[in-house]
Amino acid sequence: MWWIYPLYIVALVAMVYLSIKLGDLVDLLDKKTKVSGAFIGSVLLGAVTSLPELFTSISSVLFVNNPELVIGDILGSDIFDIVALVVLTFIFARHFFESKLKSKLHLLNVGVLLVMYALALYAVFAPAEWQLMLGDINVISPIIFIGYVALLILSPKEAEEEKEETDSKLTVKQILVLFSISAVLLIGVSIGITFITDLIVKEIPWLGASVGGAILLGVATSIPEIISTAHLFKLRNYDAGFGNIIGSCTFNFAIISLADFLSWQAVNGSVVASRGIWISTQNSQLLTLFGLFSVLLLGGFILIKSYTKQIKGVKSSFIYSGIVAALITTLYILSLVL
Repeated sequence: MWWIYPLYIVALVAMVYLSIKLGDLVDLLDKKTKVSGAFIGSVLLGAVTSLPELFTSISSVLFVNNPELVIGDILGSDIFDIVALVVLTFIFARHFFESKLKSKLHLLNVGVLLVMYALALYAVFAPAEWQLMLGDINVISPIIFIGYVALLILSPKEAEEEKEETDSKLTVKQILVLFSISAVLLIGVSIGITFITDLIVKEIPWLGASVGGAILLGVATSIPEIISTAHLFKLRNYDAGFGNIIGSCTFNFAIISLADFLSWQAVNGSVVASRGIWISTQNSQLLTLFGLFSVLLLGGFILIKSYTKQIKGVKSSFIYSGIVAALITTLYILSLVL
């Protein structure tokens, strides 16, 4: 089945193209509306660029009957997203540290993400008999979903200053239509890449479903966040870029709640902490633990960027962002190889 490998590459290329288009459309929405760019990036773009994770999770549970892929996909995607974010800040450090960042919303996102990771730690480390159940559903799953909804309600939405003008003739309605079309196409590619990944994992059995999900699905489904954020950084829209990555991470955890429910419906019994979504393996435990450490480092990075004036000069900016990027990248690599 040699054809599955080039087909995987074609799917990745399609994701890259659609991600660039989504980044352009979000930047236009930011400039044509009074809504905060950080909120647009966090909620609208963050949710849309997480559609691959959503539909790969649904496909993994319902179509290919391999829910173990989900834990690797979600946790692997989140930590990979964070790695990509800090690497991008290193690449764009020259201008990033001269820009303003809406730290309140980003830190709120990080705080909620830390709580989600803490709950996930309990889910993957606690034995099955210690799991808190709500009927056949682990209570952690609905708590995470409620946390995400609360985040949407509490997030500041209004822009705090005047926005740049744009010479685009597209109306807000036209932008939203184009955004919706791109999102639908992204869904189709996402479902396809799930089937391809399942075939690859079966062709390479030593890879394992959790690691295969973390590498093949986690990286692939992170492409929309990474490419769209890189494009937004290029456009100097750092708030929308940060909101996109961190918002995607919190949305990814909300996906687990849905995947938990769907897997319970599919097998007539919750798979949490037994053989599915919250499967307790060394890989899932390391992805969760090192993911938590990565979020802590990211929160510190945002605090220092927003509330201190110690980072001065191009050289200092590159050194500081480079150190943080190296630490988080190391955590990601360790989560895969240990």
